[in-house]
Amino acid sequence: KIISNDGTTLEYIHVLADGRHLWRVIDNFMNNICKYAMPSSRVYIDIMQEEDKAVVEFKNMSAFELNISSEELMERFVRGDSSRNTEGSGLGLSIAKSLMDLMKGELEIIVDGDLFKVVLRFAYLKETEREEI
Repeated sequence: KIISNDGTTLEYIHVLADGRHLWRVIDNFMNNICKYAMPSSRVYIDIMQEEDKAVVEFKNMSAFELNISSEELMERFVRGDSSRNTEGSGLGLSIAKSLMDLMKGELEIIVDGDLFKVVLRFAYLKETEREEI
C-alpha cells in the first residue's frame, strides 16, 4: 500500500509491466542516485496516480550542476558530467528508456541546474481490468 505524507493509507496502485524490466529501470535510477547525488542530501520517491496513469517520481540533487539537456542524457554513451571518474558506460538511461518503451510506459527526465528528476508513467489498471488478467 502507499502511505501518504500525512500518514494515511492509500489504495494500491496496479500497473501492467514486466517485473524484470521494471526492476532494472528502478535499479538503474537508484544506482545513479547513490553514485551521483550530492552527499548527505535527501532523495524523494513519490508514487501517485494522475488521471489514468500511475506515476513514480524520483527527485534528487546532483553533486554537480548538469549542463546537459534531458534529451542528451538519454542518448547512448552520454554521461551527465564528463569529469566524473566513477564506473559506468553511459548506457543506463538509454536502456531504461528502451525498457519503458517495451512496457508501453513513459520516461521523462527533467534537469534544472543540480535538480535531477525522473518521472515514470504507466497505464493505471482499474479494478475491473485487474480481474481480467
